[in-house]
Amino acid sequence: MSILLYAVYTAVHLIILLWGVQIWRRHYTVSTAILIAISFGLFYDNLILALGTWLGEGQPLLALSWPRFILHQLVLPWMILAAFDQARLTEAGWTKWRWGRGTAVLLSILVMIVGILTRLVPVALEPELMDGVVRYVARNVSGPPIVSIVSIGLVGVMGISWWRQKQWPWLTLIVIFVFIGEGYPSEAVRRVVGSGLEAVLMGLLYLTTVRFWLPQAQE
Repeated sequence: MSILLYAVYTAVHLIILLWGVQIWRRHYTVSTAILIAISFGLFYDNLILALGTWLGEGQPLLALSWPRFILHQLVLPWMILAAFDQARLTEAGWTKWRWGRGTAVLLSILVMIVGILTRLVPVALEPELMDGVVRYVARNVSGPPIVSIVSIGLVGVMGISWWRQKQWPWLTLIVIFVFIGEGYPSEAVRRVVGSGLEAVLMGLLYLTTVRFWLPQAQE
């Protein structure tokens, strides 16, 4: 079942990625460029998971698996900056703080460094079979997944301004569902559900751009 779902997620993320490129071509923004990079990482992640059983354990799958982990730690932290740039469209008071964007950039860098030090420097990849899916998983990592917790969590926090200012609750709600899904006791189910919720999150981030940014740019 998981193999089929990862194949579906791969197709969904590809569609979302192409949608993001189309949006970026119509309205050039840093936030959209960042979302495209994140979308590519998620597309690649699900693609390798979908192909894992077909490739089987070995050097080819190991080599293809490394970018899954590298992209996650290097790209996902910049979701903080993308979310801040989007949140400025709500015109909430905190988004007008003079050093707000600089703080978002600094925080993105710090979270990325933490991810590199805790999830890339000590990592060793080992093969694992889970629900029929052959994959390489990270071993020797230390601490909680700071990159995911902080980056996605701050999207939810900043999404509160969308909820209050624009009656757009979806970013905060999907982040809540992401964290609920990450708390599911079965790891196989948690990973599959988490991948699906990540697709919904990315779709909503692009939809927010289309709904609130592009119409303004065309006026």
